[in-house]
Amino acid sequence: MASSNPSWSSLLPLELLENILLRIPVESLARFKSTCKEWRALLDDKIFIYKHLDLSHEGFIRVTDHNSYQIINLETLSLSSLQGPSKIGSMIHCDGLLLCSIGRRCIEPIKERKLAVWNPFLGQFKRIKPSSSYTWFDIYGFGYDNVSRDNYKILRFKREKGCEEVEIYELKSQFWRSVDYSLAYSWCAWKSQAMSMNGNMYWIAERENDNSKTYFIQSFDFSKEVFKETCCIPFINHNDWQLPGRSGLSPRLSGFGGDRLSLLAQQRSGEIQVWVTNNIVTDEVVSWSMYCNVTPDFRILALHPTYLIHHTDRVKLWFHHTDRVKLWCSEKDDRDECIYASVYEIGEGEVKKQVETERHGWYERVGVTKLSSAFVPSLVPVPKQEETSEGCSC
Repeated sequence: MASSNPSWSSLLPLELLENILLRIPVESLARFKSTCKEWRALLDDKIFIYKHLDLSHEGFIRVTDHNSYQIINLETLSLSSLQGPSKIGSMIHCDGLLLCSIGRRCIEPIKERKLAVWNPFLGQFKRIKPSSSYTWFDIYGFGYDNVSRDNYKILRFKREKGCEEVEIYELKSQFWRSVDYSLAYSWCAWKSQAMSMNGNMYWIAERENDNSKTYFIQSFDFSKEVFKETCCIPFINHNDWQLPGRSGLSPRLSGFGGDRLSLLAQQRSGEIQVWVTNNIVTDEVVSWSMYCNVTPDFRILALHPTYLIHHTDRVKLWFHHTDRVKLWCSEKDDRDECIYASVYEIGEGEVKKQVETERHGWYERVGVTKLSSAFVPSLVPVPKQEETSEGCSC
């Protein structure tokens, strides 16, 4: 016999219940779906999902072992762990979803290389079937159509013949189709220096010009499905900066406030500078201004080239809402033969170590790709869930 007593949640006005749930972390909300039908309906509602996402704070997700991941909350500096797919080669974040390329470079045969979309907190994972075999020369973008935010799209440069073919995959329709690449064929993107913001994709790119190179920010608008050169990078003299093919820390591209780009770069002298643009959404001309600069104590922040030159995904930049710059990087210490992963804060002319997230010996995790990405936990579902991340053996 059913109880005649109403549940406590049914006694709350729906608006009050929603305001309470909007302030609860995703990991808890995912469990609340089984509380009652009313809660499940609310937590599955698209309007609620994106309200919660817009209120959530960004952190980092990073690979710590073959299929183990660490979530770093940059508000509290707390750490949590979860299981996920193995052999991740790259990650691009958009709305709590991660576009992952899967397979080990130069080891896995082409037929073993895969592309997938994964929501770590919902345990949802979906492989994306290719129009042709994926290769390690492919470059990807991930975003959405602003007309319908849940219309997520994947951009792929098929690199067998250079940047001569570009195609889009819509997660809803599950079909690939070709797009115009007339503004993209002459440039090459840095695969590790790409980011998605407000549904659009941005890369640091380069172009050959009469035996010299021009560096700039290239973008792709997923709503209009067009490429655009957003702006040049802010370095007047490229020879003074650490750029690809040279020793040192390559520039890090990130977002700022949801409508501006930011760039962390290191001069050959060792000085680190952070630059930000004006509003890239509303302003016709995009330009850069200096946000802060600091010459770090290399005993505290070891960004020396012997370790980071070939590991470009080991340094991540993020802007805290207090206008402080957060930096995650891994570094090696020659004294004790250990690898250290830590979160730092840049501000007021100094670099401060905030929390050490991992420590292990140089050779303890050979073959584990050390990747990280900015990440916002979300309730955004992966269309047509295929399997849980815990059961994924990719």
